[in-house]
Amino acid sequence: MTNRSTSHYNLIFFDSFVIAEAHENSVVTPEVVNENLKLVFDHFNGKEFTLISHRKYNYSLDLNVYTLKLIKKLRGIAIVSTDSGMKEKAALEQLAFHGSFAFFENLEDAKRWAGSMVTSKA
Repeated sequence: MTNRSTSHYNLIFFDSFVIAEAHENSVVTPEVVNENLKLVFDHFNGKEFTLISHRKYNYSLDLNVYTLKLIKKLRGIAIVSTDSGMKEKAALEQLAFHGSFAFFENLEDAKRWAGSMVTSKA
């Protein structure tokens, strides 16, 4: 496990997935995601990976982030939050993302799901 922090995210890397925690009140634009996904992409050396978005804090996400080319390396996205409003926002994100997408109320379930993405691709 490796940890990295940027101006907008805390990133926690595992073998086949990364947990991203946006900083409170961040404004996440395509430029911000592009910058952070390049770090993630470099970490995984061009391999596909799964993203767990641990939504601990409130922040703003521009749905245009799902049009970025780097998103193509994403095998799947898991959203983790206990906030019912976050689930509604995640439903809009799911419409914009064309890979596997799941919503969880706890991080451990999301980690199991992300781990299963590796075995299902093997």
